[in-house]
Amino acid sequence: MSEVSNHLSPAKGRYLLSVEEIPPTADDFPAYFVGSTAPNNVEDGIGEIANPQANIDRIAAFLCAQAEPEILIAIHGYNTSLGNFATPESLHRSGVKGWYQEIRDHITRHCDRRSPGLVLIGYRWPSEQIKGGGNDRLSAKFRYAQRSLPIFLRVILGLSFAVLGALVLAAFTANVSNSVGFSFLGVSILVVATIFVSLVLTLFLLRIVGYLRDAYRATYYGVPDLVELVRQIDKAVIEQTSIEDWAENQTENQAGNQTENKTVCRRIKLSFIAHSMGGFVATDTVRVLSDVFDQQSIGNLGAASKAKVPSSNIGHVFSLGRLVLVAPDIPAETIISGRANFLSSSLRRFEETYLFSNEGDMALKLASTAANYASFPTKTREGGYRLGNVVVRSLPENRAPKDRMTQYGIVNFDAAAADGGQLINVQTRSQGGIEPKQIPYVKSDGSEGFISSFLSYLYILPSKALTHRQQDILGSDQKPIAELFTVFDCTDYYELLPKERGQGLKKVGLLSYSIGQRSLNFWNYVRLALATFSGKIDSHGGYFYTPPLPSATGAQPQLSRPDAYLSKQLIYGLACLGFSALITSLSAERDLTAADMSKDTTVAKRALKNLSEVCADRHIQILLAAERYNRDILGIVSEGDRTGY
Repeated sequence: MSEVSNHLSPAKGRYLLSVEEIPPTADDFPAYFVGSTAPNNVEDGIGEIANPQANIDRIAAFLCAQAEPEILIAIHGYNTSLGNFATPESLHRSGVKGWYQEIRDHITRHCDRRSPGLVLIGYRWPSEQIKGGGNDRLSAKFRYAQRSLPIFLRVILGLSFAVLGALVLAAFTANVSNSVGFSFLGVSILVVATIFVSLVLTLFLLRIVGYLRDAYRATYYGVPDLVELVRQIDKAVIEQTSIEDWAENQTENQAGNQTENKTVCRRIKLSFIAHSMGGFVATDTVRVLSDVFDQQSIGNLGAASKAKVPSSNIGHVFSLGRLVLVAPDIPAETIISGRANFLSSSLRRFEETYLFSNEGDMALKLASTAANYASFPTKTREGGYRLGNVVVRSLPENRAPKDRMTQYGIVNFDAAAADGGQLINVQTRSQGGIEPKQIPYVKSDGSEGFISSFLSYLYILPSKALTHRQQDILGSDQKPIAELFTVFDCTDYYELLPKERGQGLKKVGLLSYSIGQRSLNFWNYVRLALATFSGKIDSHGGYFYTPPLPSATGAQPQLSRPDAYLSKQLIYGLACLGFSALITSLSAERDLTAADMSKDTTVAKRALKNLSEVCADRHIQILLAAERYNRDILGIVSEGDRTGY
């Protein structure tokens, strides 16, 4: 193996990425903060930073020395500040730096079954806060918005205000204003001028809010720079071994006879935690990185070509592992299938995929759907809803409303069934194991079709399951991509907080008021919106809430919300451990391992039942993917699992 390259470039310069270590709270595992240096505004310059190559070489060297190398990349969403790390001098942490440091600390304390070869990378793409911050203070944002207003809109705004002023002056002229003709003409002009003023002010407000600007940065800065980071690590790993040794190593790995003491790297598992708009950054990055000439991904031009079964391997050294989407700000259409599903090519490459959602996510319900109203190509309101608002319903829609009680835990698993429990609404598949049952329905042309029962649990409207969206879109030989997701509906998720004066514990909703209704109504949304704007509830980011650290003097902060312990354990655990290792780590049988589960389905079902009970206790609903049940509970792995998606 060649030595780590010593780059003699200047200590500081202009680079696409900055790379720095995340300060640890203990001597644990490698973690790095990687930031895109793209500016918030195109006129802003790029400052000089330390050469990132040395840290990239360290990452590559560490990975090459591991038997099970893994990279976990965490990606933030819209309206996120840079913030600061906590240090021994200042325990206060904030922004995206604080979040990534908290992920590292949580994994260190609670994910002891992680691979020794794990590297955490917290990725920062350029995002601006609504309230301003850094180089773009709120006052500066208003000033820049005024300066950049196009001349055409300036003219419209100026003329409209002039007309409105003239009408006000004319209103004080009695002889003119009392005429019928003036009244009709004046009202007409007033309406038109008001519309033009409202139009310009709306565009001005959209500029200040920054949603569309962040979407642009995510697409044209965030994705390309993350692609370049992965490419640079790929390149650094290859540079630390010869191409010949690398090819030989991959052949031996596939044959299962790896030579001992051979200093070449195995395939590096690449996993993602992506929040909000970061879900788009993660999935689009995978689409770019995927080899378009991979023979397994080339079928025919049919929209539902079964010949397209791409490998999880990407680049020279990586293999896609787990994708955890939390409140993803991408269209809900991505969880169903059809010609419009632009994410299916990347989603089916991952070994495991998870979705964390919340019906009451006001950031997605209000800001995202409103901003995307004019851009997303749909002809219905529900077509523009976001994936982070998809929710789980525990009973079929044909039940009477009074019978539609919320069931928590794994809603499609019957723990009381024979043999330690069974997944329900499934049928036996030809290659072994189970798959969702096919439900017959009548197509719009009068013919009979079949739809996956998995979709009958998922809703984007209170009265319509995703089966309604999928009908007449899905081809007869095509499977819905939703079947690959295991969905965690956290709408009613709560944790416990001590009551005032120490009088026991109270339930506190982390993402909503946890009222246990089948669907939120209008007044629930009004109340939740007010709580979100006032800061009492974080309906979009409450999955990750961590109470403030004690001050440097040791004083404990006053807590208004409890630690989101379970949701963080699920999100971070699934990302760095995987489903099998996570449920064994949550089991009361602490000596239980994934190997034990693979040997005995009864043991595996006990661990699954425990997961269901733990989540039910905190009012989280889970819709378990049949693929997870086949692989991690029944121990059945079939090469044809992804065919047809």
